[in-house]
Amino acid sequence: MEKTQLLKEFKEDFEKMKEELKFKSNFEDLNNIFFIDDFVLKTEFVSNRLSRQICSRIVETYMNWNNYLHSIIITNPQNMINVTESKVFNEEERLDIRKLMTKAMALVSTNTLIGLTKDKKAEAKFIDDSVSFWVNEFGIKIEEIMKKVNDEWKQRAEKS
Repeated sequence: MEKTQLLKEFKEDFEKMKEELKFKSNFEDLNNIFFIDDFVLKTEFVSNRLSRQICSRIVETYMNWNNYLHSIIITNPQNMINVTESKVFNEEERLDIRKLMTKAMALVSTNTLIGLTKDKKAEAKFIDDSVSFWVNEFGIKIEEIMKKVNDEWKQRAEKS
């Protein structure tokens, strides 16, 4: 299927799904945070259970970040990148990162439960909560963390 046609189908199905589930988040918000249209283009597929497909993409994004954060907190001593980035953070910052990871995992595990219960109302709340959490906390803290990591790599590069 042609990309423009696939995206058109996706956006039409998204609007139907949004109306059915009655969540507040709009396409632009979800796309700006979780790149849902890129996900559809990559898979070349719009599921007939689109809400689950979108929730899967949300979870994938949070889990990718959590895996990265985990590598900062629990450092693999065999990995120079992990060791270098881990040293950037003091114990208080590491504790804050752990708290952020815990909140993200609470959200991710909610989606897993929704997959089992098929609770559409909870699914709508999950979508809105995912956007809200990103906008109000996770995205802000990830940006701070990455700025600190990037500054460290730039300083090291200048010394090289």
